[in-house]
Amino acid sequence: MSEQQQTKTEQSQDFGGRLAALRRAAGLSQQQLAEQLFVTRQAVSRWEQNRTQPDLATLQQLTAALGCSLDELVGGLDPDAAFRRRCAAWQKATRFAFWLALAVQLGLFVLGAARGQLDWVLLPVLLFLCGGSLHPILAMMTSSGDYTMLAGYDPDAAYDEKKLETLVRAMDLWVQLTTAGISLIAVPLAFAPGGWSFGVLIVIQAVGLLGAIGCAQYKYGRNLVTGYPGLAAKAKPGRELAKDIQTQQAKPVLWWSGLFGAQFFLCLFCAGVFRIPNNSPGAIAQMATMLPGVCLGIVFLLCQTGRAKRMAAEGREWKINKSGAVMLSGAAALMVLQLLAAVFMQGGGSW
Repeated sequence: MSEQQQTKTEQSQDFGGRLAALRRAAGLSQQQLAEQLFVTRQAVSRWEQNRTQPDLATLQQLTAALGCSLDELVGGLDPDAAFRRRCAAWQKATRFAFWLALAVQLGLFVLGAARGQLDWVLLPVLLFLCGGSLHPILAMMTSSGDYTMLAGYDPDAAYDEKKLETLVRAMDLWVQLTTAGISLIAVPLAFAPGGWSFGVLIVIQAVGLLGAIGCAQYKYGRNLVTGYPGLAAKAKPGRELAKDIQTQQAKPVLWWSGLFGAQFFLCLFCAGVFRIPNNSPGAIAQMATMLPGVCLGIVFLLCQTGRAKRMAAEGREWKINKSGAVMLSGAAALMVLQLLAAVFMQGGGSW
C-alpha cells in the first residue's frame, strides 16, 4: 500500500477524517457547517483535526446537517486511534531528543576532562540530572500507567487517564527538547574565552526546565481530575468538587511561587552584584542559607495544598494558618541571612 493510500485509510478510520469527507460530499464549507450548528468555524476545524470531539447532541445535529446517519458518521470508529498516533509520534521525538542531548553531553564531558576544566566536566552532568534523568522516570509512568510518582498526584482523586498521559508525555517531550537545545548551544560556548558561560547555561537550563514543565501544565493540565470518590465531601460532588479543590489549592501554590521566585532572584542578585564565584566560601555560605529556605518552601507547599483539599471538601475557604505563616517567615529570614552573607563575603571570601 502506498503512503498516500495508507494516509487516506487512516483518515477514514478517525472521526475528523470522516467528518471532513462527509462535509465535502454534502458541498459545505467549514463556515457553512458551523453556521448551521451555531458554532464557530474553529470548532469545526478542531473536530476535523481530531483535537476535540462534539458531544452527543451536536453529533445528532451534524447528521441532520450532513444528511447522513449516526452510524455513517461514527460507526466502527476507533475512538483512541488519533490519541495513540499522537502518543507514538511524541515518543519518537522524545527519544530522539534524549539520545541527541546525551551524545552531546558525553562529548562535552570528554572535552572538559581532556582540557582539565572542572566546569565543563560538571556542566554536562548537571544538564543530564536536570533534564535527561527525567526521561526514564516519565517513560516508566506512561508505559506502566502508574503516576503516583508524579509531583502533585493525589491518591484521593479520579483522573482522566488520557489527559494525564498526554500531560506526562508533553512534559517529557518539552523537557528533552529544551535540554537538547541547551546542550547544542553549549558546544560553541565550550570554545569561547572566559568563564561566564557555565553560570549562564545553568541558569538557562533551570529557567528552561521550569518553563517547559509550566507550559505543558498550562496547555494539557486542565480538567485532569474528574472527581474525588475516596473523599467524603460536604461540598459539591464530582467535577464541581474537583474544581473547588483545584481553586483552593491554587492559593498556596501562588504563595509558594512568589517565595520561590524571590529566592531564585536573590541567588542571581547575590552572585552577580557581589561577584561570588564557584567553589568559594561565599558560594558555600549562599548554599547553606538558600537550600533550607527552598526546603521550607516545599514543605509549605505540600502541607498547605493538602490542607486546602481538606478544607474544600468541607466547603470551607483556604486561609493561611499559623504553621504556614511560620514556614514562610522562616524562609524569609533565611533569605535575609543569605543577603547578609553575600554582603560580608563579597568576592567569594577566602578560606
